[in-house]
Amino acid sequence: MTRPVPPGRGHRVVVLGGYGGFGARLSRRLAGDGWQVIVAGRNLAKAQAFAATVPGAEGIAADRNGDLAPLLAQIRPTLLIDAAGPFQGSGYAVPRACIAARVAYLDLADGREFVCGIGALDAAALAAGVAVVSGASSVPALSGAVVRELAGQFDTVAQIDLAISASDRATAGASVAASILSYAGKPLPLWDGAAWREKIGWRMLRRERFQIGLRPQLFRLVALVDVPDHALLPQRVAGRPAVTFRAGPEFAFQLLGIWLLGWTVQWGWLRSLTPLAPFLHRLQRLTAWLCSDRSAMAVQLRGTRDGAPYRARWTLIAERGDGPEVPTLAAQLLARKIAAGTVRAGARDGGEELTLAEFRPLFAELAIAEAGVVWEVFGA
Repeated sequence: MTRPVPPGRGHRVVVLGGYGGFGARLSRRLAGDGWQVIVAGRNLAKAQAFAATVPGAEGIAADRNGDLAPLLAQIRPTLLIDAAGPFQGSGYAVPRACIAARVAYLDLADGREFVCGIGALDAAALAAGVAVVSGASSVPALSGAVVRELAGQFDTVAQIDLAISASDRATAGASVAASILSYAGKPLPLWDGAAWREKIGWRMLRRERFQIGLRPQLFRLVALVDVPDHALLPQRVAGRPAVTFRAGPEFAFQLLGIWLLGWTVQWGWLRSLTPLAPFLHRLQRLTAWLCSDRSAMAVQLRGTRDGAPYRARWTLIAERGDGPEVPTLAAQLLARKIAAGTVRAGARDGGEELTLAEFRPLFAELAIAEAGVVWEVFGA
């Protein structure tokens, strides 16, 4: 029997931050798909050391804040994926360099302004004939896919609630800690179904229950985070529903610490908590051994179905430390499509690029349980 050709065979991909928490996982996944992976980062020794553990990979020095044109001209990759971040407050130098070099671009960004503003590059990307997709990660690519599948079964949708809770074993790196702290104590625009209201980052605390069948349920404290979904979903779901996205670490004391320190930003004592990112990252690493290996995601919609008020809930729980793989899955799927030439040119966010059905084969390869959608008459 003829073996199937790996989807990435014959293609090169540069992964910025390719030895980081999410970047390393993505680099391994791409190598498994047959890509020739170029692991890129500011620390050449780390890039080369990690690349040595990935079949066929190569490690190089590259800074996402520097001039990438010479690197792209020399390597001539099919695709560049930015897994470095942080993307909050970042400009578009990397995707612009890719467009100039006619190299497809993906990123794992979750910053609202960065992801929602990528469309400004659409004309240039179309002229160059390349795909530029931002947010090829848990948000807005996976979250958008789940919401579309559920929303299609409602007559109208009034409220969308999303939550993610990651085990501290899923700590990705200092850049993720920096993005977490960047909006703590700062006002965030939130659509409540009728108007935009200002809410404060890392407030609106709630105890979230994640449950699938007879598996042990998870209770995690989550709070308001700033993600692209807050801006994208009210525009894309009929009825312009209210949208709230919360997230939190496994240990409640860490979230409560961010909540408490956030007051110093709101009161004007500190401009931002971002300088504390190295300390948060260190704390997460020090406490990781105390954690479980379980991460979870839930999406709940409220609205009307057949004229009656309903709510529908979708839940995913990752076991055995596989939670950190989830943010890399959308990029892997889109990389396969780019190699196949099936991703249209232009610049846009990843919220409408994939379906939930496309994620499921990758879920099946991991210790991930996905609950069937639970429907309830709302208020019953």
